[in-house]
Amino acid sequence: MASVHVAESRGLRKRVALKRLLPHAADNPELVRAFINEARLVAHLKHANIAQTYDFGKVGDTYFIAMEFVPGPTVGQLIRQCKATVGSVPFPITLNILCQVCDALAYAHKLCDDDGTPLKLIHRDVSPPNIIISNTGTVKLIDFGVAKMARSSIQTQVGTVKGKFSFMAPEYLSGQLDSRVDLWALGAVAHELLTNKVLFDGPDDISVLDKVKRGPIVPPSRMNPDVPPDLDAVVLTALERDPNRRWQTAEAMRTALANVADELKSTVTNAQMMEWIEWAFTQKPGTEKTGISQLIQLLEKPSDQGVPGAINAAAAKTIKVDAEPTKAAKRSARKERLVTTPRVGAAMVKRHRGSGRLVIWMMLLLISIAGGLAAYRFGIAARIAQAIGL
Repeated sequence: MASVHVAESRGLRKRVALKRLLPHAADNPELVRAFINEARLVAHLKHANIAQTYDFGKVGDTYFIAMEFVPGPTVGQLIRQCKATVGSVPFPITLNILCQVCDALAYAHKLCDDDGTPLKLIHRDVSPPNIIISNTGTVKLIDFGVAKMARSSIQTQVGTVKGKFSFMAPEYLSGQLDSRVDLWALGAVAHELLTNKVLFDGPDDISVLDKVKRGPIVPPSRMNPDVPPDLDAVVLTALERDPNRRWQTAEAMRTALANVADELKSTVTNAQMMEWIEWAFTQKPGTEKTGISQLIQLLEKPSDQGVPGAINAAAAKTIKVDAEPTKAAKRSARKERLVTTPRVGAAMVKRHRGSGRLVIWMMLLLISIAGGLAAYRFGIAARIAQAIGL
């Protein structure tokens, strides 16, 4: 339907993501109306965790939308990189990403038009490729191209679903649609982040849809023992097939995630998360260092100010904001200062240190046993030699 390019905006004097309707789509009145509908929709969205829309219109025969260019990897790219190199994304990093996406969804779901009428917006395509982690550590939800408004003049065809099957809620496939389908999708994203594996996958669309409807949903900790039980519970609640048993709002899911982080003292700042992600993308297949061990080292690293877990000055220089922060961004920053702690990941550090000590004790025990057996055998050999007069 459209192509997206990096472009230079002369008016804004910055790079933008330029979405252009393809020529064959521009000849289809229905697709043109859908494109214009998307442009009008995203123009309402002004939130720190949603890629901003600057302009839209038509030049010659080309319809376009100029959007915020977000430099940084998608969650899909992060998962693939970690799977090939350092193992699963550590759960404190996952918690940060999920909380920011919840903030974006909470805003979108409650969005009103200029008259104050709720738009009842549903993203419908929350998935790893549509979540970008910017180079400031701010997570951005992108691509509202298949988003749905209850009052939209463009009605979806009966029996048609839009988005990615692996992240579609079961009731959506049956024609039921409300904001809770986005929370199911975010649960599937969370499961993949924690396990490096797509929860609902198969050789074809039919098998994927069958798994969405009836396939087993195992706790992430079954595949990744570092995932704490409380986080298992949050993810599995998001993945309840009965929408009435699921998280009912993005705010409720975010509160549950924040409580897990607070309980385990595993909150990481955006800057700490970005430093870890930059490290992860420098790693090659076959590396001996795991993502968790690197995160523990990062969190324990002393800073110039002597605060454990703070980012050092050299790393901080690479994390800059390109423009004056919006009011929403300032509110988000104030919120982060309230919920973050100087000492993070304590539970994870303790768990891994404990397992390290166990390994050391086991090794000492084995050495002692081996030494005893050797001494015993040597003593027997000496007595035999003495008996035969050697």
